[in-house]
Amino acid sequence: MAKKKPTLVPPSLDKSGGNNKSVDQPSYFLSLTVRNVRCFGDDEQKVDFSDGKGLPAKWTMLLGDNGTGKTTILQALAYFYPFFDSQPFWATAARMRSVETYDVLFWHMPALRGAGDSCGSITAGLYSGADLRGAGAPGRSGRMSLELRADGASGFQPAVRPPLCFAYGAGRRLGTGAVTESWRVNAMASLYADDVPLRDAEEWLSQLDWAASQASRVQTQQQKRLEQVKDLLVRVLPDVTSIRRTAPQKESDRPRFEFATPYGWVRLRQLGYGYQTMIAWMVDFASRMVERYPDSPDPLAEPAVVLVDEIDLHLHPKWQRELMGYLSERFPNTQFIATAHSPLIVQAAPTVNANIAVLRREGDHVVIDNKPESIRGWRVDQILTSDIYDLPTARPKEFDEAIQRRTQILSKSRLTKRDREELAHLEKKLDRLPAGETASDARKLMELAKDTAELLKKHRG
Repeated sequence: MAKKKPTLVPPSLDKSGGNNKSVDQPSYFLSLTVRNVRCFGDDEQKVDFSDGKGLPAKWTMLLGDNGTGKTTILQALAYFYPFFDSQPFWATAARMRSVETYDVLFWHMPALRGAGDSCGSITAGLYSGADLRGAGAPGRSGRMSLELRADGASGFQPAVRPPLCFAYGAGRRLGTGAVTESWRVNAMASLYADDVPLRDAEEWLSQLDWAASQASRVQTQQQKRLEQVKDLLVRVLPDVTSIRRTAPQKESDRPRFEFATPYGWVRLRQLGYGYQTMIAWMVDFASRMVERYPDSPDPLAEPAVVLVDEIDLHLHPKWQRELMGYLSERFPNTQFIATAHSPLIVQAAPTVNANIAVLRREGDHVVIDNKPESIRGWRVDQILTSDIYDLPTARPKEFDEAIQRRTQILSKSRLTKRDREELAHLEKKLDRLPAGETASDARKLMELAKDTAELLKKHRG
């Protein structure tokens, strides 16, 4: 007789708004293994989130061409967070949808590669007990696996709990509503749906400002938190030197926040899109950390895992180079796992000892390379032409074609008049090709070459 599957629904979520002390032990990801999920084939593919010594790495950057499963990896990691109870479970899609707070996650279960009776799996390696600075109880590792089928998922949660996880999708944007929606769903919803706004940064800042202004036993704590958040934004936003609250201008108006820029005081929603994108997810994350750790003297320094899709989105190159270092400093116990396309993010990775994993398409499936060649100290053009990006050159395509054509002509045993004319035209075009790392370097090299030619001419004369 066939063994009947258990009919347990997913365990209930903590109803305390995320402040249950029993689940506040530090916990991080060590690895993720996927099989037969979306672009990943039947051979297991593993992403390493460890530092190579059995401990979680603070940063892991996921790189790869569009459509190679970077977002799928983030979604699979976020998918583990709700399973708290140490018990096996089996849940159909319909049963999971019936649990209100699970809507966003379970409507977006990792899609199987095949159809019908196909099945796949995702397995997370977990580390729990000690934080990223080594504080806390001796750490221990464990695993959690989910078996996926078209009609649902089954799995088992071991003694090691999944991390406190927050996720931000590429479509992240500032919210416009009150900060009263479901704590658990909103923490990761933007990773699954582009139209889900994050918390209203101005609304939350207003609430924090109000709490800091009221005489109470926690007023000093609230004032400190307000200053922490202001400092967070001032330090991460280039050219912003201060933040202030303005008084309402009319009865129906609410307090607004303005940012001091080289062009004067600017309201939050009048800032550039790069600023708004940065503020959107950082304020959302900071507000949730304050809620999760209400008694901490510095909630931003508490343990968490943050997943960010396209962390370089809308950011100027100068921001991209500094971002990881700054976030490492301000969130010392947060493990960041992010996707990116910018070589400047990759160039900055060694400064924070970040892992780099490259997802590559091979035929009809994707493989994961956890050990691409080292790029410490490399220039951006060298990184672009490494096996991380696999570009043939860092030059414009028109110059590559000109160089290729010149090589073809010079390889001939005899040159015709037409060949020599074409060659002269190509040489003239390639004379404009920069020879140094910057345009200034190129000009200096050209001047040096001219001076050298003049000296040689005089010497021969």
